Amino acid sequence: MEAISDESSFSRNSREENEGRYVGGNLILWIAAIAVLIGLNFASWSFCMWVFGQPEHPMNYQLLVKLEKLDPIHGFTAARAPRGKFYSAKDLYALVYPFNGTQLKAYNGIQKRHFLKNYLERDDVVFLSGEFAVESVQRMGPESVFPGGVVIRGRSTTFPDAYLDFALPSSEAPERFELDQGTVIRIDEATMCAALLHVDRQEEAKMVFTVVPLVTKVDSSGSGESTPKTYEFGENAKITVSLPERIRIEPDRWPISMDEPEEIEAKPVEYSKEATEQAEDGEEKEQETE
Repeated sequence: MEAISDESSFSRNSREENEGRYVGGNLILWIAAIAVLIGLNFASWSFCMWVFGQPEHPMNYQLLVKLEKLDPIHGFTAARAPRGKFYSAKDLYALVYPFNGTQLKAYNGIQKRHFLKNYLERDDVVFLSGEFAVESVQRMGPESVFPGGVVIRGRSTTFPDAYLDFALPSSEAPERFELDQGTVIRIDEATMCAALLHVDRQEEAKMVFTVVPLVTKVDSSGSGESTPKTYEFGENAKITVSLPERIRIEPDRWPISMDEPEEIEAKPVEYSKEATEQAEDGEEKEQETE
């Protein structure tokens, strides 16, 4: 029988050498595996923080809505509306005018983020107030930011370069909503709390401010409950406002009116079934003439 020597593969020295080599290799593999797991864990944590922290991004918003991780949007009564600062058209224009494209995009994202989170623990809401001359009234539909209601495009009576898209969302839009072109409407402070959602910089230094009233409820006397608030701008311009639980926030949906101010002046400034039919008939006749 062959004797076991120190040089044999069965010797103690050989076993210790082989075991040391295997242990070293396994250790490297374990370190690599742990590093990969730490990296994946950090990436997952970062992604979750980004999704939950920035719901204004369309992909994040859709994901949070699908997972039901975002509270439904809701309105307030005048007494419970979030706090903030009221700006005139001129002051708000001066605030955002210095922003470049990247800064303005970030600023718009912040306004939408606060709105989607119902201004939770916020006391710096940007509100717009003042008087604006009506230029158009348009219906909002399923493809708009808000799925129903009307949007009024107006021009500041004190600062002509500032335009307004005043969104009035409603679950039951009125059959008729008429405002004469040039009619001056007032965006009140405490009774409306028109919060800024988007700023659109257009040609010739013009800007369109998209706002929506946060005061959509009225306290019922003594009952402790609230009822929907109705906004009245004229005899045939009344609408009961209610914020939808979800909106569409894709970049191509802003501003809501989607038209340059000078083009809007040629459009009828009434929203009704009859007005819509007349406008469509007029367009068909123009096409036939051409």
